[in-house]
Amino acid sequence: MAVLATWFRFAVAMVVLFFPHVALAQARVLSAPPEPSLVNITRGWSRASTLGDLRELKTGSDHLELRVWAGYGLTTTTHAVVLRRTGGQWSAFLARVIRCEIQIAKSVFDTASRATMHYYIAEARRQCGASLKDVGAGARIITADSLLVERLSLPDSMIEHAWTAAVRVGAFQLPARVEHTSVRDDGFTYVVELRRGGDYRASAIEHVERAEAAADQQIKDVYVAVSRVLPPELVVKP
Repeated sequence: MAVLATWFRFAVAMVVLFFPHVALAQARVLSAPPEPSLVNITRGWSRASTLGDLRELKTGSDHLELRVWAGYGLTTTTHAVVLRRTGGQWSAFLARVIRCEIQIAKSVFDTASRATMHYYIAEARRQCGASLKDVGAGARIITADSLLVERLSLPDSMIEHAWTAAVRVGAFQLPARVEHTSVRDDGFTYVVELRRGGDYRASAIEHVERAEAAADQQIKDVYVAVSRVLPPELVVKP
Protein backbone atom coordinates (compact mmCIF):
# COMPACT_ATOMS: atom_id res chain seq x y z
CA MET A 1 0.00 0.00 0.00
CA ALA A 2 2.84 2.39 0.83
CA VAL A 3 4.42 1.64 -2.54
CA LEU A 4 1.11 2.34 -4.27
CA ALA A 5 0.71 5.67 -2.45
CA THR A 6 4.24 6.68 -3.39
CA TRP A 7 3.60 5.80 -7.03
CA PHE A 8 0.38 7.85 -7.02
CA ARG A 9 2.15 10.93 -5.66
CA PHE A 10 4.85 10.49 -8.30
CA ALA A 11 2.22 10.25 -11.06
CA VAL A 12 0.49 13.44 -9.88
CA ALA A 13 3.84 15.24 -9.81
CA MET A 14 4.57 14.13 -13.36
CA VAL A 15 1.19 15.40 -14.59
CA VAL A 16 1.87 18.84 -13.05
CA LEU A 17 5.41 18.86 -14.44
CA PHE A 18 4.62 17.87 -18.01
CA PHE A 19 1.09 19.28 -18.28
CA PRO A 20 1.21 22.54 -16.29
CA HIS A 21 -1.97 23.86 -17.93
CA VAL A 22 -4.12 20.88 -16.91
CA ALA A 23 -7.61 21.97 -15.81
CA LEU A 24 -8.00 22.55 -12.09
CA ALA A 25 -11.15 21.77 -10.12
CA GLN A 26 -13.03 24.24 -7.93
CA ALA A 27 -10.71 26.88 -6.55
CA ARG A 28 -9.27 27.05 -3.06
CA VAL A 29 -10.87 30.04 -1.33
CA LEU A 30 -8.15 32.15 0.28
CA SER A 31 -10.40 35.02 1.30
CA ALA A 32 -14.13 35.77 1.01
CA PRO A 33 -16.72 37.67 3.06
CA PRO A 34 -19.03 35.66 5.32
CA GLU A 35 -22.52 34.93 4.09
CA PRO A 36 -24.93 36.49 3.50
CA SER A 37 -23.01 38.73 1.13
CA LEU A 38 -23.27 40.27 -2.31
CA VAL A 39 -20.60 37.85 -3.49
CA ASN A 40 -23.08 34.97 -3.36
CA ILE A 41 -25.64 36.92 -5.43
CA THR A 42 -22.90 37.91 -7.87
CA ARG A 43 -21.76 34.32 -8.30
CA GLY A 44 -25.36 33.38 -9.11
CA TRP A 45 -25.47 35.95 -11.91
CA SER A 46 -22.19 34.66 -13.32
CA ARG A 47 -23.17 31.02 -13.03
CA ALA A 48 -26.24 31.63 -15.20
CA SER A 49 -24.24 33.48 -17.86
CA THR A 50 -21.44 32.75 -20.29
CA LEU A 51 -18.91 33.98 -17.71
CA GLY A 52 -19.47 31.09 -15.35
CA ASP A 53 -18.91 31.09 -11.60
CA LEU A 54 -15.29 32.15 -11.15
CA ARG A 55 -14.88 29.99 -8.06
CA GLU A 56 -16.12 26.87 -9.86
CA LEU A 57 -14.45 27.31 -13.25
CA LYS A 58 -12.06 24.59 -14.36
CA THR A 59 -8.95 26.54 -15.26
CA GLY A 60 -5.30 25.99 -16.04
CA SER A 61 -2.57 26.70 -13.52
CA ASP A 62 -1.59 29.81 -15.49
CA HIS A 63 -5.11 31.24 -15.54
CA LEU A 64 -5.53 34.85 -14.37
CA GLU A 65 -8.89 36.56 -13.98
CA LEU A 66 -10.09 39.71 -12.28
CA ARG A 67 -13.75 40.67 -12.05
CA VAL A 68 -14.51 44.09 -10.60
CA TRP A 69 -18.20 44.71 -9.96
CA ALA A 70 -19.64 48.11 -9.11
CA GLY A 71 -23.18 49.21 -8.32
CA TYR A 72 -25.77 47.23 -6.30
CA GLY A 73 -27.34 50.52 -5.21
CA LEU A 74 -30.98 51.52 -5.29
CA THR A 75 -30.48 54.07 -8.06
CA THR A 76 -27.48 52.74 -9.98
CA THR A 77 -26.91 50.03 -12.51
CA THR A 78 -24.54 47.18 -11.73
CA HIS A 79 -21.80 45.98 -14.03
CA ALA A 80 -18.46 44.20 -14.00
CA VAL A 81 -15.23 44.70 -15.88
CA VAL A 82 -13.59 41.33 -16.47
CA LEU A 83 -9.90 40.88 -17.33
CA ARG A 84 -8.83 37.35 -18.21
CA ARG A 85 -5.68 35.59 -19.34
CA THR A 86 -5.97 32.00 -20.42
CA GLY A 87 -3.55 30.05 -22.59
CA GLY A 88 -1.29 33.08 -22.63
CA GLN A 89 -3.97 35.24 -24.34
CA TRP A 90 -5.70 38.24 -22.78
CA SER A 91 -9.39 39.06 -23.14
CA ALA A 92 -11.76 41.56 -21.55
CA PHE A 93 -15.52 41.64 -21.03
CA LEU A 94 -18.19 44.01 -19.82
CA ALA A 95 -20.99 42.27 -17.90
CA ARG A 96 -24.15 44.27 -17.19
CA VAL A 97 -26.97 43.26 -14.86
CA ILE A 98 -30.35 43.66 -16.55
CA ARG A 99 -33.62 43.57 -14.62
CA CYS A 100 -36.19 41.33 -16.34
CA GLU A 101 -39.92 41.43 -15.53
CA ILE A 102 -43.05 39.51 -16.41
CA GLN A 103 -46.58 39.77 -15.02
CA ILE A 104 -48.83 36.86 -14.12
CA ALA A 105 -52.31 36.64 -12.63
CA LYS A 106 -52.58 36.71 -8.84
CA SER A 107 -54.48 33.40 -8.89
CA VAL A 108 -51.60 31.75 -10.76
CA PHE A 109 -49.00 33.31 -8.46
CA ASP A 110 -50.80 32.19 -5.29
CA THR A 111 -50.98 28.54 -6.38
CA ALA A 112 -47.72 28.25 -8.35
CA SER A 113 -45.39 25.39 -7.48
CA ARG A 114 -41.64 25.86 -7.29
CA ALA A 115 -41.26 24.35 -10.78
CA THR A 116 -43.88 26.78 -12.12
CA MET A 117 -42.09 29.74 -10.55
CA HIS A 118 -38.83 28.59 -12.12
CA TYR A 119 -40.63 28.51 -15.46
CA TYR A 120 -41.89 32.09 -15.08
CA ILE A 121 -38.47 33.31 -13.96
CA ALA A 122 -36.99 31.73 -17.09
CA GLU A 123 -39.73 33.41 -19.17
CA ALA A 124 -38.89 36.78 -17.59
CA ARG A 125 -35.26 36.32 -18.61
CA ARG A 126 -36.27 35.19 -22.12
CA GLN A 127 -38.37 38.32 -22.57
CA CYS A 128 -35.81 40.58 -20.93
CA GLY A 129 -35.90 44.10 -22.30
CA ALA A 130 -39.61 44.10 -23.09
CA SER A 131 -41.43 46.76 -21.07
CA LEU A 132 -44.56 45.86 -19.12
CA LYS A 133 -47.72 47.51 -20.41
CA ASP A 134 -51.16 47.76 -18.82
CA VAL A 135 -50.34 45.91 -15.62
CA GLY A 136 -53.68 44.50 -14.56
CA ALA A 137 -55.25 45.01 -11.16
CA GLY A 138 -54.09 42.32 -8.79
CA ALA A 139 -51.41 41.10 -11.19
CA ARG A 140 -48.11 39.93 -9.74
CA ILE A 141 -44.76 40.98 -11.19
CA ILE A 142 -42.04 38.32 -11.42
CA THR A 143 -38.57 39.82 -11.59
CA ALA A 144 -35.26 38.17 -12.39
CA ASP A 145 -31.79 39.55 -13.00
CA SER A 146 -29.94 38.53 -16.13
CA LEU A 147 -26.31 39.16 -17.02
CA LEU A 148 -25.54 40.57 -20.45
CA VAL A 149 -21.91 39.79 -21.31
CA GLU A 150 -20.08 41.61 -24.09
CA ARG A 151 -16.54 40.88 -25.21
CA LEU A 152 -14.46 44.04 -25.61
CA SER A 153 -12.34 44.38 -28.74
CA LEU A 154 -9.08 45.57 -27.22
CA PRO A 155 -5.39 44.84 -27.81
CA ASP A 156 -3.70 42.48 -25.36
CA SER A 157 -1.33 45.24 -24.29
CA MET A 158 -4.19 47.46 -23.10
CA ILE A 159 -5.81 44.66 -21.08
CA GLU A 160 -2.50 43.62 -19.55
CA HIS A 161 -1.78 47.24 -18.63
CA ALA A 162 -5.13 47.47 -16.81
CA TRP A 163 -4.37 44.19 -14.98
CA THR A 164 -0.93 45.42 -13.95
CA ALA A 165 -2.38 48.72 -12.73
CA ALA A 166 -5.03 46.92 -10.65
CA VAL A 167 -2.42 44.66 -9.06
CA ARG A 168 -0.17 47.64 -8.36
CA VAL A 169 -2.87 49.50 -6.42
CA GLY A 170 -3.64 46.48 -4.25
CA ALA A 171 -6.06 44.02 -5.91
CA PHE A 172 -4.35 41.08 -4.17
CA GLN A 173 -4.26 42.85 -0.79
CA LEU A 174 -7.97 43.62 -0.44
CA PRO A 175 -9.64 42.23 2.71
CA ALA A 176 -12.86 40.26 2.42
CA ARG A 177 -14.81 43.20 3.83
CA VAL A 178 -14.48 46.40 5.86
CA GLU A 179 -16.60 47.28 8.88
CA HIS A 180 -17.76 50.87 8.46
CA THR A 181 -19.22 53.22 11.02
CA SER A 182 -21.37 54.80 8.32
CA VAL A 183 -22.33 53.97 4.72
CA ARG A 184 -24.26 55.72 1.97
CA ASP A 185 -28.03 55.27 1.92
CA ASP A 186 -28.06 53.99 -1.67
CA GLY A 187 -25.79 51.05 -0.84
CA PHE A 188 -23.31 51.50 -3.69
CA THR A 189 -20.79 48.66 -3.32
CA TYR A 190 -17.72 47.22 -5.01
CA VAL A 191 -17.27 43.45 -5.33
CA VAL A 192 -13.91 42.14 -6.49
CA GLU A 193 -13.30 38.51 -7.50
CA LEU A 194 -9.80 37.34 -8.30
CA ARG A 195 -8.63 33.97 -9.61
CA ARG A 196 -4.99 32.96 -10.04
CA GLY A 197 -4.59 29.34 -11.00
CA GLY A 198 -6.37 27.36 -8.31
CA ASP A 199 -6.67 30.23 -5.82
CA TYR A 200 -9.73 32.45 -5.42
CA ARG A 201 -10.26 35.67 -3.47
CA ALA A 202 -13.35 37.83 -3.09
CA SER A 203 -14.10 41.18 -1.45
CA ALA A 204 -17.31 43.13 -0.94
CA ILE A 205 -16.74 46.68 0.29
CA GLU A 206 -19.31 49.48 0.47
CA HIS A 207 -18.50 52.87 -1.02
CA VAL A 208 -17.84 55.58 1.58
CA GLU A 209 -17.11 59.24 0.92
CA ARG A 210 -14.24 59.31 3.40
CA ALA A 211 -12.00 56.27 3.70
CA GLU A 212 -12.11 54.58 7.10
CA ALA A 213 -9.53 51.96 6.13
CA ALA A 214 -6.82 51.62 3.50
CA ALA A 215 -9.01 49.15 1.59
CA ASP A 216 -11.69 51.81 1.04
CA GLN A 217 -9.34 53.71 -1.25
CA GLN A 218 -7.70 50.57 -2.65
CA ILE A 219 -10.94 49.14 -3.98
CA LYS A 220 -11.82 52.45 -5.65
CA ASP A 221 -8.37 52.51 -7.23
CA VAL A 222 -8.80 48.93 -8.49
CA TYR A 223 -12.07 49.90 -10.18
CA VAL A 224 -10.46 52.97 -11.73
CA ALA A 225 -7.59 50.81 -13.01
CA VAL A 226 -9.81 48.27 -14.79
CA SER A 227 -12.20 50.97 -16.03
CA ARG A 228 -9.44 52.20 -18.33
CA VAL A 229 -10.64 49.61 -20.84
CA LEU A 230 -14.12 51.22 -20.98
CA PRO A 231 -15.41 54.31 -22.75
CA PRO A 232 -15.98 57.04 -20.11
CA GLU A 233 -19.77 56.95 -20.56
CA LEU A 234 -19.91 53.32 -19.42
CA VAL A 235 -18.08 53.85 -16.14
CA VAL A 236 -20.46 53.50 -13.16
CA LYS A 237 -20.17 56.22 -10.53
CA PRO A 238 -21.54 56.32 -6.96
